[in-house]
Amino acid sequence: MKIECRSFGFKNGADAQSDFIFDVRCLPNPYYIENLKNMTGLDKPVRDYVLGEEKSCQYLEKIIEMLLMVISIKESANVDKLTVSFGCTGGHHRSVTFAVMVCKALCKKGYDAVCFHRDIEIED
Repeated sequence: MKIECRSFGFKNGADAQSDFIFDVRCLPNPYYIENLKNMTGLDKPVRDYVLGEEKSCQYLEKIIEMLLMVISIKESANVDKLTVSFGCTGGHHRSVTFAVMVCKALCKKGYDAVCFHRDIEIED
């Protein structure tokens, strides 16, 4: 199964291509921290900030746990693609952090997972 973990900002509209959308706007927002504001969830200091609270880590763990169950069910039904999206306000910090972390966790479990960030530009 191909799994796509996507990030987006609700201010630009929800990600209509998703099978599941998780709202992470309830988590600590790096936008209001001056030295993190212009970074993204691709940067370790932002991920550390977002995941610095226990509730953020618990939310991440529960999402991964649920997705592993869903993946198993969908594989049994011969579903070959799953799209999971994470939304925050602007799509730069919290949603990117969660998309990256979930993608890494699924890859570590042996799944074919990739990450896509709709609302940030990635320079090569």
